[in-house]
Amino acid sequence: MSYGDLIRDAFVISWHNKFLWFFGFFAGGTGTNLLGNVPSGGGNFDGGDFEQSGSGASGLAAQLGPGIFDNVALVVALVVVAVLVLLLFVAMTLISQGALAENVVAIDRGEERRFSSGWRAGLRNLWRVLGYYVVFFLIALGLLVAIGVPIALLIAGTFAATEAVGARIIVAVLAGLLGLVLLFVIFVPLSIIGQYSLREVVVRQEGVFASVGGGYRVFRRNIGRSLLVWLINLGLGIGVGIAVLVSLLVVGLVLFLPTIILVFAERSTAAVVAGIVAGVILLPILLAVSGATGAFFHSYWTLAYLRLSTPPETPSSPDPSPDPV
Repeated sequence: MSYGDLIRDAFVISWHNKFLWFFGFFAGGTGTNLLGNVPSGGGNFDGGDFEQSGSGASGLAAQLGPGIFDNVALVVALVVVAVLVLLLFVAMTLISQGALAENVVAIDRGEERRFSSGWRAGLRNLWRVLGYYVVFFLIALGLLVAIGVPIALLIAGTFAATEAVGARIIVAVLAGLLGLVLLFVIFVPLSIIGQYSLREVVVRQEGVFASVGGGYRVFRRNIGRSLLVWLINLGLGIGVGIAVLVSLLVVGLVLFLPTIILVFAERSTAAVVAGIVAGVILLPILLAVSGATGAFFHSYWTLAYLRLSTPPETPSSPDPSPDPV
C-alpha cells in the first residue's frame, strides 16, 4: 500500500465531493458546549428572618429572592432545548459516519454520489452505527476499569501499609506511569480496530458484534501497516491543526482589524457592528474548514480500511503445456 497515494486519494475525494463536508463537520468530532452559567436570583440569607417569615414555598421564595421560581420555567425550557440540540448532534454524528463511509467507498469505485445518496446511506445505517458505538463504549469502559482498579488498589494498599512519604510517592508515580503505558498500548490498537469495525458495519454490512471481530482480524493481519497509518494520521492531524489554526488567526485578525481600530477610537456602536459583520463572515469559513478536515480524515481511514482488508490479487498461473505426444 502506497501511503502517499492514500493521502492523495483521500484529499482528492474530499476536495472534489464537497457535499461530504456537511457530514465531515459532524463526523470530524465537532462539539458544542451546551453547559453554561445558569442565572439564579438570590440575596443575603439570615436565619432569624427565615424563622419569622414562615415556612413553605412562600417563605423560601422570600429568602432566596422573588425571581427564583419565576425563572424555573425558563431554566426548564433551556434544559429541554439543550437536550434536544445534544440529541440532534448525536443523531447527525451517527448519520454522518454511515454517510461518509458508504459514499467514500462508492466514489473510490468510480460511482457518482450526491448529498441525497449520502443522506440515505446515513439513515440506512443509523441504528447499526449506534449499536457499534454502544459496543465500543462498553469495551472501552471495561478496559478502563480493568486498568484503573488494580492500579488504584495498589496505590491504596501502599498508603495503608506504610506512612513513608517516599515510598508512597514512588509507588504512586510508578503506578501512574504503568497506567499511562497500558492505556497507550491498549487504546491505540483499540482505536484502530474501532476505525475498521465502523467500516465493517457500514461497508460490509456486518452485525455489530461481528464487526468487532472483523476489525480485529484486519488489524491483526496488518499490525505494522495499521500502526503506520495511525502514526501518519497523528502527524497529519498535528500538521493540519497547526496550519488551520495559524490561517484562521490571520484571517480573523484581518476581519476583526476594523473592530479593533474602532474600539481604540471609542466608537463602540460601530465596533459592535463591525464585529458582527466579521463574525458572520468568519463563521462559514470555520464551518467549511471543519467539514473539509473531517471529510478528509474520515476518507483517509475508509481508504486505508479498503486497502488493508482487500487481499491483493495474485496473478493466475498459466495452464501447463500439454505433454507432447
